[in-house]
Amino acid sequence: MKKILVLTGSPHPNGASSRLADEFVKGAKEAGNDVFRFDAGLQPLGELHFLQLDAGERTIADNDIVSREVLPKLIEADVVVFVSSLYYFGMNAQLKAVIDRFYSINHELKDDKQSAVIVAGYGVGDDLKPMKDHFNIIQKYMRWQNIGTIVAEDSWNAAKLAKHLQEAYALGKSISA
Repeated sequence: MKKILVLTGSPHPNGASSRLADEFVKGAKEAGNDVFRFDAGLQPLGELHFLQLDAGERTIADNDIVSREVLPKLIEADVVVFVSSLYYFGMNAQLKAVIDRFYSINHELKDDKQSAVIVAGYGVGDDLKPMKDHFNIIQKYMRWQNIGTIVAEDSWNAAKLAKHLQEAYALGKSISA
């Protein structure tokens, strides 16, 4: 059994990226894994605190939801899965706010974790390239092994999305100890 942290950013609970995350989680749980999912885009506005740097570094109080729930799960995780829809050629701001919080525990994260990326967008080809590149750079910087990338182009198309939902399920199902 692996500990899997799934981080999503979409504010749409039934949107394409949320549905992709649902299928991944379903497959991962069926494979016997322990899955914790954090939907950053569905949190109340006051719950996500952005890291702010002034003249010197300032930390964020340890009592917000990311500090209490997400960061401890991130440290424990064997696998980190990023799920985002396309917003102006990049990831959701809500997900980016959570990823920016990794900085406070950066030294604890660079290890032998595995990672996957699942993105959905109404674009095709180069429209999704900047977001894919950003996630690849994060994985490379953290020295996390990429175990899969799913790019659901034109996710408004039900037939295309159905194929990617199957891929997300299969990716989750493929993760085992």
